Amino acid sequence: MAGVNEKGQALVEGSIALSFVIVPLLVLLPYMSKMTEVQHRVSEAAQYTSWERTVWKDSRPSLLPNNGSHHSALMQEGALAMSVPWRFYQKNGLLISSENRNEWDWDENVHPLLKSQTTQNSSNDNLLSLTDENIADGEFSRFERTERSGKTPGSIGSTVDNMVGLLSFTGFRLERKPYYQTEVSTKLQNHYIEPFDKLNLRFKGNSALMASGWNAGGIDHAEKRVKKLVLTTVLDNGLVRLVQRIGGVIPFGKELKTNSLKFGHVAPEILPENRLCRYGTENCGG
Repeated sequence: MAGVNEKGQALVEGSIALSFVIVPLLVLLPYMSKMTEVQHRVSEAAQYTSWERTVWKDSRPSLLPNNGSHHSALMQEGALAMSVPWRFYQKNGLLISSENRNEWDWDENVHPLLKSQTTQNSSNDNLLSLTDENIADGEFSRFERTERSGKTPGSIGSTVDNMVGLLSFTGFRLERKPYYQTEVSTKLQNHYIEPFDKLNLRFKGNSALMASGWNAGGIDHAEKRVKKLVLTTVLDNGLVRLVQRIGGVIPFGKELKTNSLKFGHVAPEILPENRLCRYGTENCGG
């Protein structure tokens, strides 16, 4: 309408935008910036759980076989889960140990970047929420981890699995389910400002790895496991050795002697020493 006084309109519009848009965004900026930190940590934790499970080696020699039986170097589920908060959620300055026996505390040990103001009357709340409101706040209460292993995907992978399975007839066994899939997830505390008080955000990290865990628990163990793949091992018996000793007496038969012709012979000493020592002993992970 012509002639209407519109002085101060921009000031009113600016005040409304400042009050309902700009100020809330500034208040929420620290909260929103830490969302990327949470996503980064769950992604790293997922990659860690899939990788560590296949490369970990038992530090207790008593659990390693002393014969040719099957032993797969896979970390136990409980030990793997206990290491997650210490490696990915703890504050700076704390040592990371593969055998940490301290009890985890989400209030004392959590990294400052995982704390934020989520209620109006506080300033340093734990940003990670309980995964279930009906459980007590414990070591595994603020993150969830699932892991499953399966056969190699695809038709070609199935063929490879079947070929690997044929090795079991020789006594040499490899992991038949080498495809590991892991997922780590955590929930965020809702912010007290509307409408962010009803977001119920959950961040997930996924990882997949195809690997076969295998290790030798000493020179004797390596020799017995590999020897099962040597076809001439069937000739390594007393009767054949007797024939070799008799044949070694005749002229031109020196090469038949047992110290020259060794059926099923395996020389593990050509491997690096640190791959043949007994894990958990002195100078070998102990």
